[in-house]
Amino acid sequence: MAILLASALGMAPCRMAAQAPSPVVFEARDAIMRGLAYFGSPDLALATDAALYHAYLKDRFGLPELCSTKSVLSQIRNDRANQPLYMFLRMAEPIPFEEDFVDPQGWINAVTASGMWYDKLPHKPILMDRIEALDLNDPYSVTHSLWAMAMAKHCFQAELDTAMEQRLARLNMDIATRNRPHWGDLEIEALAFAQYHDPSYIPPPEHIREIVAMQNPDGSWNVEAGDPNSYSQHTTILALWALLQYQPLAWPVRPRDMVVH
Repeated sequence: MAILLASALGMAPCRMAAQAPSPVVFEARDAIMRGLAYFGSPDLALATDAALYHAYLKDRFGLPELCSTKSVLSQIRNDRANQPLYMFLRMAEPIPFEEDFVDPQGWINAVTASGMWYDKLPHKPILMDRIEALDLNDPYSVTHSLWAMAMAKHCFQAELDTAMEQRLARLNMDIATRNRPHWGDLEIEALAFAQYHDPSYIPPPEHIREIVAMQNPDGSWNVEAGDPNSYSQHTTILALWALLQYQPLAWPVRPRDMVVH
């Protein structure tokens, strides 16, 4: 893994050599390396959601393959009855569309699936209708709505309600920064989705430093900031996503939609 990571870092654009990076860039890079080492342990039982996110990040940012990825993705693919995340396998590989993908159980899943399968919606307004029906006082409804809109725009060139998009972006940033300097699962998710939604957005350096400061010694992050008993693969993979997208880091990026057509 060390060779693969060094190779990836060696692909960084030449502009990094022309302008000395700030200390926060090195802090973000080191945190990414520790996080990837955590996921690279052959003894780690990889969670399904972490495997799906990592499949996207691996292709986009040139990350090494995880030991358990193939078996986890195969389990999702071959045991759909017991894998509620099957519809989201599109983050990792092309799968045949089925009508119930865009009408799953749960409002948050329904919104997220509507963005991920936007090209297959029987009526395109379904996505915005579902977002407008959500209680945006629920923070995860806010983060997943922004993520769904971003997928529809970036992956399918959808033209959506810009007023709602701007509102969600503002709410998302409020969520991301509400507990500073402590960053838990929700706040890290909000920052990751905010950068995915707007690739030109650069978080303040102190936000990156604070996220790095919340990392555990083993390279993971916690659902609840400061709670050593709540380490989470979901939070950890989102933290890596947030750090990898940090523009001053200039991590080499390869073209890859979040969904596989």
